[in-house]
Amino acid sequence: MSERQPVIRLRSLLEKPLQKMGVIPVDRAAFPAFLGIGAQKSGTTWLHENLSRHPSVFLPETKELHYFDWNFHRPLAEYLAHFKMAGDRLRGEITPGYATIDDRRVHWIRSIAPDLRIILLLRDPVQRAWSQAVMNMVEIAGVPADRIPEEAFLEHLAQPRVRLRNDYVGIIDRWSGAFGEDRLHVGFFEDVVDRPVELLQGILAFLGLDVLDDAVFDRAGERIRPGVGTPMPDRIREFLVGENAVGLRRLHERYGSPVNDWLSRYGLADS
Repeated sequence: MSERQPVIRLRSLLEKPLQKMGVIPVDRAAFPAFLGIGAQKSGTTWLHENLSRHPSVFLPETKELHYFDWNFHRPLAEYLAHFKMAGDRLRGEITPGYATIDDRRVHWIRSIAPDLRIILLLRDPVQRAWSQAVMNMVEIAGVPADRIPEEAFLEHLAQPRVRLRNDYVGIIDRWSGAFGEDRLHVGFFEDVVDRPVELLQGILAFLGLDVLDDAVFDRAGERIRPGVGTPMPDRIREFLVGENAVGLRRLHERYGSPVNDWLSRYGLADS
C-alpha cells in the first residue's frame, strides 16, 4: 500500500481543482448534508452520540474522519465511501478539527456542497484550552498531571494551534462568510450540560428534521467520555484569561447573554 501513496496523492492533487471547477463532477447527494466542526472539547462527542440515535440521521461509526484537515491529500471518493450505507438518511460528519481549516479549504468545500449546514458548539475558551491541554498531555500521553511542570503546560497553551481553536470569531467569520450566517448554527457548552434536549431539538430544527419525542434522547443528559478532572493552576488561568480577553469581548458583541457568564467569571464584564 505504501508504494501507492505517491500515486494516490498525485491523483488527489490533480482532482481537487477540477472538482472545484465542476470539470470532474461530484455526486452532491453522496456528500454530507452537515458538518459538526467543533469546537474541540466542547461537546462534539456528546453531539455525535445523540444525533446518531435519530432514525433520520446517518453518521459514520468513526467520529472524526479528519478528511478536510489531516487527510485532504486523499481522493474525495475515499471520504464519500464512508457514507455509502446512509440510504435516505441525512448524512453528517463531526470533526472538531474542521473549525481551524483555512479560507481556501472552506471555499473548496463550499464549491462542492453549497447547501452544507454547519454546527459549531462553543465553550468558555479558558476552560476549553485547559481541557485540551489535559487531554493531550495527561490523558493521551499517560503522564500524571502533578508530574508536569506548569511551564510545560504554558508552552503547550501558547502554541498557535491552541490559539487558533479559541479564535471563535475568526472561525464563525470564515465559515459563515463561505456558506452564509443562516447555514451556521452556534450552540453553547452550558446548554449541553443544562438544557441538552432543547439544544438537540434546536439542532434538529436547523437541519430540517422532525423533532422527535424526548425519549429518543434519553441519554442526552449523560456525560459522554468525560475528561480527567484536573484543577487549573492560578498561573495558567491568568495566562489564558489574558490570551482570550479580547476574543471573549468580541464574541460577547455578537451573542450577548450566552457569553456574559464567561466574562464575569474572569472579571472582564465591566473592564
